[in-house]
Amino acid sequence: MKPGEDLSPTSWVKKDQPTDVSTMAHYKDGGYEDVLEERRHTSDLKYAMKSRPDVPRYKYCKPRTPAEIKTQVLNSDRLRYTIEKISDATKTSKEEIMKEAGSILDDMAHNLTVGVVRSVAFFLIKVFKSIFSRIYVNKEGIQMLHRLLHEYPVLLMPTHRSYLDFLLVSYIFYEYDLPLPIIATAMDFQGMKFFSWVIRQVGGFYIRRAFGSDTLYWAIFTEYVQTHLRNGDAPIEFFVEGTRSRTAKSYQPKIGMLSASLESYFKAELPDVMVVPISISYDRILEETIYAYELLGIPKPKESTAGLLKARGVLSNDYGSVHFHIDNPISIRLFSSNKIDRVQHALEPRYINNLTAQEKDVMVHLARHIVRQQQGHMVISPWALMASVLMQSREGILLRQLIKEVEWLKRQTSNLGAYVNWPGNTSSESVVQHYLSLHMNVISISETGLIELKLVLPSHMKKPVADEVMLNAATNLILSSYRNQLLHVFVQVGMLSLVVNTSPQVTMTMEDLYQGYVFLETLLQKEFVFLQGETKKEFEWAVLTLNHSGALAIKDNHVLVKQSINKYTTFFSQMFEPFLLGYWVLCQYFLSLPGDIQGKPLPRKPKNFTKEAQKVALRLLQENVIRHYEILSLDLLGNGLLALVEMGCMYKDKRWVSHSVTCHTRSVTRHT
Repeated sequence: MKPGEDLSPTSWVKKDQPTDVSTMAHYKDGGYEDVLEERRHTSDLKYAMKSRPDVPRYKYCKPRTPAEIKTQVLNSDRLRYTIEKISDATKTSKEEIMKEAGSILDDMAHNLTVGVVRSVAFFLIKVFKSIFSRIYVNKEGIQMLHRLLHEYPVLLMPTHRSYLDFLLVSYIFYEYDLPLPIIATAMDFQGMKFFSWVIRQVGGFYIRRAFGSDTLYWAIFTEYVQTHLRNGDAPIEFFVEGTRSRTAKSYQPKIGMLSASLESYFKAELPDVMVVPISISYDRILEETIYAYELLGIPKPKESTAGLLKARGVLSNDYGSVHFHIDNPISIRLFSSNKIDRVQHALEPRYINNLTAQEKDVMVHLARHIVRQQQGHMVISPWALMASVLMQSREGILLRQLIKEVEWLKRQTSNLGAYVNWPGNTSSESVVQHYLSLHMNVISISETGLIELKLVLPSHMKKPVADEVMLNAATNLILSSYRNQLLHVFVQVGMLSLVVNTSPQVTMTMEDLYQGYVFLETLLQKEFVFLQGETKKEFEWAVLTLNHSGALAIKDNHVLVKQSINKYTTFFSQMFEPFLLGYWVLCQYFLSLPGDIQGKPLPRKPKNFTKEAQKVALRLLQENVIRHYEILSLDLLGNGLLALVEMGCMYKDKRWVSHSVTCHTRSVTRHT
């Protein structure tokens, strides 16, 4: 580096040279290092058996074995109180309920064992060296965790895009001599025989996906999580999105696990809890094909040991690089300051679940803040840029044109503050060629350089899919999952572009522009994570951004529509167009439904709605009325249904979801 040379993440923007782009992610927060580099030149066995003398431990932690933790949970005031209530209500003996509690806890609890951890470390390093070229980790995040874990109880919140996420977290913590986390794990894995046992031995504890009104299970689960936090046995890891994202977008966050974890702070049992968001970015997602067919309604293969062994063929594939970013911690004490009053719980037993409305509201805001913080540190792969261009080139695109378009999109992405993993000393053609070769399973290149999508056959299915539309849809959904990795960057300017591009007027007032933006944010509330109370601020930022780039023409506080329809707003609009088309199909399906003898629409279950709407979408694609295959996604249709319910266009009861008044549905259709 030359003296005085600017190597900041955005230094290249000043020059606006498409090929002069540093790998910006590597300059962030002290830089990244490849943890596989040293492992490729040393003994795997020696690595697995290494001593870990400097593992930080919470300063107030009293060492406990997994068996002692279970004993303390069963003897806790919370569980005794719950058992007494259940016994009185059901006339069941306390001994019988306690026996059931012991069985639930045995089924739930981890049994973290050092010997098994070392065996798994030996296995994982071989797998990761086989499938990944590099695993980058930000060094400053590791240094921060070494300090933090000694001072505070810690909740780890990784993004969730792959089965590999929790394995990567544990591997990174083993690599850097950090305490191995205990991990909230879905019951699905319990059917995997030997591997379910292994997961438990490396810190996984099993929980049901839904507890319903099972007060005994809730009490055991809550006490089990909180006793780990209060004693600081280990950092607790769970996914705020709840489940893996099949679309590579961030799902709407869930607050159930968050509620159980933070109750100890709200009831003044802990002075603070630190939440550490972790962003994991993949060049290529291991489950991309399975996800695509799952979105089309074809069930994923059941988790099993046999299935895992059959899938070992993935070890011969190249999945590129991974970027693992540990973000700055969020102090719950500071985040909730002046928003809650912990004194309210002073006159009641701490083991009674009764969080206030203000505390629940804080958790909703916190969950959204965590997701947005995760998104802000995702590293954008060049393939995400390429996928975005390919999604808008349905007849194929020449290599030279793809390079040109990707360079343009790279500049727009970086100008909006995202971090693109693009090596500055490599030609654009070389970068594009590299990522094309990494994803040859979904594209083909002719001798003339024409790049087209190809059909991706589902190897995990016994009966192959014969419908060409569904096969095309699968390929497009795989591609869209990478395009989706960009959407959180462009969602504000994208919604603004949609309002402009769909306006029939010559000019529109800023107030009309804002109202259109608000409508789209409301409509797309299940697709993207918006911060409550920030709509006006984000709208103004999007206006300023598009106006500064020359994409939005504004004169006398009016938008000049014709001058504002250009390459920028057209490209950004088309990124989000499939969502509106999917919702339009959903509304058309609702309007076509017959009513009962009183003319009112008949109720149906939510899954029936989305399945039947998917058939309408399939017919429109077969008839070439619409060409966006994403409208077949059950995730998209399901999100549209939930959004319409929240907008008051539908209503929902405990058993059914059905229409509301038809005019409400027509209103949504007209706007769309």
